[in-house]
Amino acid sequence: MRLSIYFFFIVCFFSCEKNVDSTTPEIAFYHWKNEINLTPATSQYLQDLEVQKLYLRFFDVDWDVDRQEPVPVSEINISSSNLPTTIVPTIFITNRTFLEIKKNDILPFVENLFLKIQKIQKNIPSVHISEMQIDCDWSQKSRENYFYFLETLKNKLKKDRKELSVTIRLHQLKYPEKTGIPPAGRGALMCYNVGDLQKWGTKNSILDDKITSTYLKNNMHYPLPLDIALPVFQWGVLFRDGEMIKLINQLNPSELADQKFYNEKTTNRYIVQQSTYLHGHYLYSGDQIRLESVSPRTLEIVSQQLKYAIPSSNQTLIFYHLDSLTVAKYPFTEIKKIQRIFGDVN
Repeated sequence: MRLSIYFFFIVCFFSCEKNVDSTTPEIAFYHWKNEINLTPATSQYLQDLEVQKLYLRFFDVDWDVDRQEPVPVSEINISSSNLPTTIVPTIFITNRTFLEIKKNDILPFVENLFLKIQKIQKNIPSVHISEMQIDCDWSQKSRENYFYFLETLKNKLKKDRKELSVTIRLHQLKYPEKTGIPPAGRGALMCYNVGDLQKWGTKNSILDDKITSTYLKNNMHYPLPLDIALPVFQWGVLFRDGEMIKLINQLNPSELADQKFYNEKTTNRYIVQQSTYLHGHYLYSGDQIRLESVSPRTLEIVSQQLKYAIPSSNQTLIFYHLDSLTVAKYPFTEIKKIQRIFGDVN
């Protein structure tokens, strides 16, 4: 009898352990620059976090007005040999591409896209590729063409035993009956760029937990399994004469510390005092800069919202995006804290 009770507790213990492990999401990163050349510090960061998957932006696609066809732009240059074991080729396609393209031209578009991806893949023969991701913020007018493109691409990938995933915005999660469900194997919910970038008075356009709370409620149902994408980037939003004119990516507060050129009027709001260059951009006296980043506390609050909104036992937690500034600002402990929030089953 005592042996049977002992055996019962052993079985329960391992069952519980398995359940906890199944709810802990895998950590992955997007890489969105035109060149990938991982530094030793970045490689160690990925190893410490046990990152085995990288969503690598291969190139963008935009509509060429002169040629009247979709064309690839900003193709990646792969310099690193020390990449994670699994790569997900990720392609950003502008909405206007699907507004302009004719349905009859979508099949050759898919063929050309597939050939270009295969060409880039030859530069990384040692990595495993079982998934491809398309990033497009489709609209009501572009939906028919976009969904037909996805269906065509998905069927082609099936022959290579690869899965198709797509990015999903918060409004598409909240109103699926209005926006439609893309024909893909799974989605990546992009939980960033939530505020109005164009308005100077916006608190933080990257991530605001008050805004995300209006989109997320407990136990939401979406027909596709969803991974979660969270922001770990920062930028400066440049305004001139009251209008937003440019984004200055990965802008640090230390770069605006010289009071000869910049005056911090209120927290993270700067006025350009003298005309100068910043990250290769020419700034005029009187220009305004709103500095935006995501605090660890905001990430934690939104992660709690997402945990209860989209429960999953097979989820990837994707951070956007990987570079040396991310490594410095979001150390191992912060990333693991977010992972534990999603893995907490209590």
